[in-house]
Formats: sequence, C-alpha cells, structure tokens
Amino acid sequence: MGAAAGVSPGPLFVLVITSALRGGFLAGALAACAPLISDGLVVAATLLVLNQLPEYAVGWLALGGSLFIAWTGIRTMLDARGVTLAVDPGARRAAARQALWRAGLMNLLSPHPWVFWATVGGPLTLKAWSSSPASAIGLVTAFYVAIVGTKVLLAMAVARGRHLLSDRGYRRALVVAGLLLVATAVVLAVEFWPVAFPV
Repeated sequence: MGAAAGVSPGPLFVLVITSALRGGFLAGALAACAPLISDGLVVAATLLVLNQLPEYAVGWLALGGSLFIAWTGIRTMLDARGVTLAVDPGARRAAARQALWRAGLMNLLSPHPWVFWATVGGPLTLKAWSSSPASAIGLVTAFYVAIVGTKVLLAMAVARGRHLLSDRGYRRALVVAGLLLVATAVVLAVEFWPVAFPV
C-alpha cells in the first residue's frame, strides 16, 4: 500500500518532482519526507476524532486543502518565469527548507491522508493492534518506509535528470507541474464540494 501511494499521482507526488527540479535531490527528498512530519497528527486525529465528526468536516478539510494546492500551483507557475538551473548552495538549502514546509502543509491539508487513515489505514491498524501492538507498529512503519522510500527514489531520479534540461525546458517543466497542481486542486474541490455542502 505504501509503495502504491508513493507512486500515485497527486499533490505530494507533483511537489516532490517540482522540489527536486528546483533544488536538487535534497529538496525533493525533504518534500518526500513530509508524511513523516504531518501524518502523526493525521493518524492521531483520525483514530481518535475523525470518525466522531460529521462527514461534511472531511469535505471542508478537502476544500481548504484544494485552495492551498491551487495556491502552490499558481506560485510555482509564477516563480517559473525567472528561474535558472544554475543555483548556488545557499539557494538550494533555502529551496530544501521551503520544500519541506510546503509539502508538510500540503499533506496536512490534503484530504488523501485523512480519507486513507479514516477508511483503510486506521481500521487495519486498530485490527492489528487488537491482536498484537507489535503488528500494528510494524504495519505503520512498513507503510511509511514504503511511501517515503518510493518518493525519495522519485526525487533522486528527477534530480539526476535535471542536467538534461535547458533553462527553457526547466521553466516549462515547472509550469506543467504548476498546472498539474491547479488541476488536482480543481478535481479535489469538485469531488468534495458535495461532501462539504450536502444538499
């Protein structure tokens, strides 16, 4: 499940690619590690609270997440106008810190982790815990090793291929990534609007 989630197209997938293009492997790898930071809150809230909340609360969360994803996509497209592949080490470190912050916030606001833990991950973990706490810990650990590991490998592949791009190709790749983020935001908003505002 973790490996499948790691390679599934979505906001974090696109952000890992964008971060690796912008800041190299470190930025992409830090973006890939976002679930390790944000999902602790997601898992705890899901297991303790989310199942008690009305369904429209998940819809509101998704709409908020879609706004942030759209903003990230628009910001990526605007930033693409003046970027260059030649980045000094200080700018790379700044890009890496920004990638981690953006990815963590995006993952926290995205409905995908919430829905996964409310519908699949949470019940599986609780069932495993009832038979053995070690099984539950192993399940969650294996899931995160797989999801983060596949995204780190993606970041490595993109960072190694950066040198094949010209500055123009790099700008175009960022614009495409920004458009994909905006499209993802629109799809999420359309999908979760009826949940947030039931008729």
